[in-house]
Amino acid sequence: MVTAKFRCTIRVVAALPCRAEDVRSPCGNYRMRLTLEDPTARIHAFVYGDDGEKFFDGYPSVVVLKRKLNKLLGVALSDDGKEIKDAPRNPPWVQCCLKSYYLDKNDKMGSRHYRIFDTKLCRLRNSTIVHGYIQLNSFHHIIAFAVV
Repeated sequence: MVTAKFRCTIRVVAALPCRAEDVRSPCGNYRMRLTLEDPTARIHAFVYGDDGEKFFDGYPSVVVLKRKLNKLLGVALSDDGKEIKDAPRNPPWVQCCLKSYYLDKNDKMGSRHYRIFDTKLCRLRNSTIVHGYIQLNSFHHIIAFAVV
């Protein structure tokens, strides 16, 4: 059951699966977990199904999907567009919409999860931005809510 919705300013510091080829299931559904960070904490948030379709603007090729993920994760690229090995990452600060929900009503805090929804990864000039479409609270509130 969804308990809260938030609009957050975050950075994406990790993605699982990490290969663009594995972000969709064999039948084509998006299924991934992102590690989100703000100045107060890190949490995991899922991108799944129709929310993934909106997030990635449909079903782009693996090459385009990899490029979008690399920009979102702040992967350093050379002038010819290749990843620079062992270079520090610098993920951009982006906005997204998160919903908080629990899986077990008898363990609401222990079974709490987060999911990105109503958010689209967009391209603006040479940078990538993420835009959530609803006005909600800031990310630090979701962390406080999760640990209270």
